[in-house]
Amino acid sequence: MRFIRNDRPEVRVGLDLQSIEDVEQSMKDFGSRYTRRIFTEHEIESCQGNARVIASGLASRFAAKEAVMKVLNMDNDAPGWKSIEVRRHHSGRPDIVLYGDAAQMARRQHIEGFSVSLSHDGGVAAAAVIATISRISHA
Repeated sequence: MRFIRNDRPEVRVGLDLQSIEDVEQSMKDFGSRYTRRIFTEHEIESCQGNARVIASGLASRFAAKEAVMKVLNMDNDAPGWKSIEVRRHHSGRPDIVLYGDAAQMARRQHIEGFSVSLSHDGGVAAAAVIATISRISHA
């Protein structure tokens, strides 16, 4: 059996919205129990400022995690929240890094990489994630 790789990769898009107020309320109600369960140290450290600014940054990262889960086309096996990380690239742009179960899911689906865009305005955070998938066919 021979594998043929097509030149044009497949792409998948995941989009998610998150209420900033909901994240801010969870931070008030549950404190670090909430943030440490959902976000990595890097994500928490990347969001600094007053409570609203922190909630905005974390809400956009939460939306990105949800968008990645949509791209992964999961059946019922959702990876842990911390297995999907939004890392701040040295240039300031966000990157997606996967660990553990999420990384295994991506490998099984031949996902080669992600692009992510984060935004927040009007009380809502948004994230769009595009995954590039190698198109391998059997010949």
